[in-house]
Amino acid sequence: MEIAGKVAIVTGAASGIGRATAELLAAHGASQLLLVDIDIPGLEETAARVQSHGARAAAYRVDLADIVASEAWFRRHGAVDILHNNAGVVSGAPQFPDADVGRLRWIIDVNLTSLVIATQTVAQAMRDRSGGVIVNTVSTVARGTGFHDAMYATTKAGVMMFTRCCASLHAPWNVRVNGVLPGLTDTPILFKTGADGAADWMGPVLENNERCDPGDIAEGVIDIIRDESRKGGDWVAIRRLAGQVERTWGQASTP
Repeated sequence: MEIAGKVAIVTGAASGIGRATAELLAAHGASQLLLVDIDIPGLEETAARVQSHGARAAAYRVDLADIVASEAWFRRHGAVDILHNNAGVVSGAPQFPDADVGRLRWIIDVNLTSLVIATQTVAQAMRDRSGGVIVNTVSTVARGTGFHDAMYATTKAGVMMFTRCCASLHAPWNVRVNGVLPGLTDTPILFKTGADGAADWMGPVLENNERCDPGDIAEGVIDIIRDESRKGGDWVAIRRLAGQVERTWGQASTP
């Protein structure tokens, strides 16, 4: 899809990958960005950066854990060309199996339930507008055998499967749903894994893996949007090795 002149929604836009993607969309000529997060100061900073590229920007505080309010917002604002479902949270402390039910429901609703609802709502609007592209932020942990934060890994695996299942929307609706799978990325979420900062178990993860810059992931999102050869359900995993960005592509039918 040609990005110039298009309207896009980016969730989790107050920092990290969401902010980087919003800026790049504006730099590639998107006409308007609808920015979603709960961090108002962060959203305002992102909006200013988007506007510096000549695009219009509107910031919306939306708590994606509030499913009723989230669905209502997407019903009102979902008539767009591009959706980047990027918002995500980690469990923090205490984690499963010590977290209370409210905490478990919160991470499921932010990472998975709200994403499903946003995709369904926006895809319906895209169908009526002759199509569009939706990119879901997954995680490379969804391809692994396990992760210390069980709920984060489980919800991201759910996003991965959902993205693959959405391949069926491409032909009849002209709505292409793809996934981007960031490896370890230098964003604020790394330091929300514990009760007050990074959890102890994150130490070896941070020490033994190179961190991507949020821009590395955002560039992958832009490339997916622009590449019309991609099929629905396709995804790209992005990580850094020896200082270089490495991309691994997959398809909906890939086991």
